Amino acid sequence: MIRAEEVQSNLEPAFPSFVKSLVRSHVASCFWMGLPGSFCRAHLPTVDTTVILQDEREKEYKMKYIAYKTGLSAGWRQFCVAHQLFEGDALVFQLIGSCTFKVYIIRANDLTEVDGALGLLNLDAQIKQNVADSAEMKTAACKSSRRKRPRSLPLSVVQKKNKRSGQLRPSVPQAGQPSEQSENDSEEVGSEVLEGFKLSLPAVHFKDIKSFEDFNILVDGLVLDSELSEDIRNKYYELCCNQNAFLHDNLIKGVNFKLIAGIISETVSIADGMRACTLTTSREKFATWDKALKASELFGMNVGFLRTRLSRLLSLAFDSEGATRTRRYLEARFERVVAEDEIKSLEAKLVELEEAYERYGANAERLKSKAEGYDLKFQEQVLAPW
Repeated sequence: MIRAEEVQSNLEPAFPSFVKSLVRSHVASCFWMGLPGSFCRAHLPTVDTTVILQDEREKEYKMKYIAYKTGLSAGWRQFCVAHQLFEGDALVFQLIGSCTFKVYIIRANDLTEVDGALGLLNLDAQIKQNVADSAEMKTAACKSSRRKRPRSLPLSVVQKKNKRSGQLRPSVPQAGQPSEQSENDSEEVGSEVLEGFKLSLPAVHFKDIKSFEDFNILVDGLVLDSELSEDIRNKYYELCCNQNAFLHDNLIKGVNFKLIAGIISETVSIADGMRACTLTTSREKFATWDKALKASELFGMNVGFLRTRLSRLLSLAFDSEGATRTRRYLEARFERVVAEDEIKSLEAKLVELEEAYERYGANAERLKSKAEGYDLKFQEQVLAPW
């Protein structure tokens, strides 16, 4: 982070920038890059849009910026893989356009010219020792990897790109003063827990949940909120409140997080469908819902109350005498509507035929005298002397 902040300190101040230290969720697992909330609110659009990341070699990568989560989603994984980013690396994001970032990569295992700049910093011996120990450990870990990764951009190149002169400006945080990264991280942790970022949290009992703001979907200690929209999470929260328990508490261990998110989403969708169903809903639709809920139960999802309600609705809709009479009434009403439409269609056709009849009659009367005169003239020629 110190080396990354040195690179940041040499960037053109006219273009806002920030530093991110990569953690596991950035480069593995969910591949989600949360950006500092204050930076996004100040410089980025308030709606979802496409953001471009430009690396040190001018190559551009397009990805989706999700405004309400202030983070990068689709496309970020490609950038990570292309640049072989690992946990512990640091990135400097510089906003050079409305939605375009220049990204400088500082690798945890790459002790290059950037580190030479640290000699200009007035650091105490303990800080220097900690930095050296940390770099040595990360270098040793990286040497054991079979993959060769690109090196960090030399500091001189950064300086040349920004045409800055003079000595480096120290940007190491003083004791007791949190750095910008720490502020960003603390802000992101607060927002991403609410927004749905995958974080480790201690298990809680549903009775301790007082409102939706306290509600997180935890599976094996990880938050799955980022996999679901706020609307789905809100509706799922209502279902859990109805049963006074987390419906996913007894899920089979080790189930894929994406699959769990799909099960929860499908459960909410079925509950919505059941709320909106009518006596005209087909038996096949009820059967499809029941199959999906049964499959969820096999994974350990607590949806028995939904299957019980579904069975009751199915019985009321198809098996009771009242349902039979109501269905006949609905069918008769439908047939009546069809008959009324046919009558209206025939009446419209009759009006059209009557208009055509009148039009043809008027035309015939107008041509009648001419036709009779021409016929007399023709007969005169027929009867004329030879």
